[in-house]
Amino acid sequence: MNNEPGNVLLVDDEPNILKALRRVLKNYSITTANSGKEGLAHARTTPFDIVVSDYRMPEMDGIMFLEKFMAIQPEAIRIIVTGYADLQAAQKAINTLGVFRFINKPWNNLEILNALEKGLELKRILQENKALADQVRQQQTKLNQQNAILKALEAEEPGITKVNWAPDGSIIMNEADIDDDFKL
Repeated sequence: MNNEPGNVLLVDDEPNILKALRRVLKNYSITTANSGKEGLAHARTTPFDIVVSDYRMPEMDGIMFLEKFMAIQPEAIRIIVTGYADLQAAQKAINTLGVFRFINKPWNNLEILNALEKGLELKRILQENKALADQVRQQQTKLNQQNAILKALEAEEPGITKVNWAPDGSIIMNEADIDDDFKL
């Protein structure tokens, strides 16, 4: 497991909330933004593992921000923090934006720390799965190429790819397969 602290973007229009989150998340690499626009500017220059956004912000709410953020960094884990219980917005955020957690203000410090830890764990698992899927695709491509070569050989010389191997690694040949030139 990777022991590097996650790179986290915190977006909230209230400076006191950003300070409080920064204190709670002191073991992470933190970047803060006071608006969705500022958060998007950071997203264009710095890769983030997790983005934590306030839901209600002026000019651009958390959903709109995360939608635009997701277009820039689709693999970052998304978390929304809100002081408002809006179930429909939460459902939309989870279903359309793949929001990982919806945390209510005031938050419990352990809850937010747990959400970030679980988010980082999920991101690592998704990255491993992607790497394994890429490896499987590469292996499948090699197998397909080898099968194409074998088919071409078999078409050119029927029976050439059907070899009878003995347990010691030698080739077992049937009498019928041996040319008269090689018979003793």
